[in-house]
Amino acid sequence: MGKLYHGSLERGIKRLEPHKSTHGKYVYATPYKELAIIFSGRCGDDCTYALYRYNKDETWQMVERIPEAFNTMFSNSSSIYTLDDATFKDIHTGFAEVVSEVGVNTESEEFIENVYDNIKRLANEGKIKLYIYPNKPKEIPQDSSDLIDKQIKQNQRDNNPITKKSFERIVLLHPYLIDKVNQKMIELGLNVEPYQKDDLINLFSNAVIMQATNPNNEQYLKSILISISNTYPELLPILNKEYKAKEEKKRINS
Repeated sequence: MGKLYHGSLERGIKRLEPHKSTHGKYVYATPYKELAIIFSGRCGDDCTYALYRYNKDETWQMVERIPEAFNTMFSNSSSIYTLDDATFKDIHTGFAEVVSEVGVNTESEEFIENVYDNIKRLANEGKIKLYIYPNKPKEIPQDSSDLIDKQIKQNQRDNNPITKKSFERIVLLHPYLIDKVNQKMIELGLNVEPYQKDDLINLFSNAVIMQATNPNNEQYLKSILISISNTYPELLPILNKEYKAKEEKKRINS
């Protein structure tokens, strides 16, 4: 039987049970240990990084889309579990993953003290190629404007209407895309007010509140501050005030 790998924030797991996700209720695993390590990060999505390769003979390309994303995403420890592949099948999730509809016992566990350190080790070994912000390969626009069409396609796949709100997270994490988002909304025929730079203040304030009320749902506040300061430095004093108030409250409550 072949071996598969599953990365988790949780230690000491003896059996993995199926859980509800985008593709259904499954246990997920991969034949590539390097992917299991990457997937064991504490957060991450299309707005914060890209991970891809065009065929199995290529090196994985891993692109940091916003400043400090990798430090935030992979600042955790994790465990990499080895599994038997007997009950797994390929449903073409879009990554080199396979799934099991039934629970699977773990065969071994490897503890990783720092996920990002291991990712950098994989890069040094040539198993992945890292692009640290703002560096990007030629396939990805320097301003990450491909995220706009990605969001539209995601809404269409999920049968969700495309509204101004659909682009809030892109605008907040990538404020230099405001003009392109506004142009796209016109092309889509959305009869809405265009985004203005001052909208970033309310969006950031909401992100601060969300981070405080749900610490496990990472809002990338530090990355947002850097991105906005690079694009609209005049907003930084207002945003810093919000951020420092949140940090002080966290210090008092800790």
